[in-house]
Amino acid sequence: MAIINSIDIHHEVQGEGPPVVFVHGLGATSNVWHAQRVTLSKYYRVIVYDRSGCGRSQRGRDDYSIDAWADELAGLLDYLAVLSAVVVGHSMGSMVAQRFAGQYAKRTRALILAGGEAELPPDARQALTERARVIEAQGMLAAVGPWLTSVLSAATREANPALAGLLREMYLSNDARTYALHCLALRDGAVRGEHASIACPTLLTVGDQDPVTPLSWQRQIAAGIADSRIRIIPDTAHMTMLEAPAAFNTVVLDFLATLDV
Repeated sequence: MAIINSIDIHHEVQGEGPPVVFVHGLGATSNVWHAQRVTLSKYYRVIVYDRSGCGRSQRGRDDYSIDAWADELAGLLDYLAVLSAVVVGHSMGSMVAQRFAGQYAKRTRALILAGGEAELPPDARQALTERARVIEAQGMLAAVGPWLTSVLSAATREANPALAGLLREMYLSNDARTYALHCLALRDGAVRGEHASIACPTLLTVGDQDPVTPLSWQRQIAAGIADSRIRIIPDTAHMTMLEAPAAFNTVVLDFLATLDV
């Protein structure tokens, strides 16, 4: 454990080479990046961690926010004596990554946004408000079905029910009140203002069947970040790194190979 801002943060480091740090999304843990850690650690120093309030990290506060998580990431890199890193963020983790890149530009070698989001539209914000209300009242079980349907494609759920089951368990393992607070932090997150100041190479990836963070959102983000490009991962929804890990890893490794690291 690393103590960051007085909170115990679970993290794991594997491999040697230029550092690459992975930031998971809402309701997830660092283990969603297991396939990336196994492959990329052959060439890079891979850092994965559970954001505060998630997984094996401490739930030490109620004031969760994108800003606080970005500062937490900076504190973790300080703890690990990492001056700069490639930052990979998924979904809500992509907001953390964008905030970090804007506020800690010299520490961001490059940016990879998987299922990126910068500022949610009104209907999505309302949906998160309602999800938080329902979960606080009824627990995680009340929302797991619709969540699972949205993050995995129908083909993945049919062909790989074991993966669906493991994701279901990960989701249900969240503390209901903490998860509800995280929903509200995502609802209130807004990082589009960072885009003009993000000068590092940026890759956006998106599943061709992603209903959560669709291609149109990636195009909006890419339009604001000067050195950016989009790659579509076929036959996947929102959890591209889990649904098609080999394809996702190839896209990431191809991008990393273009960097002077």
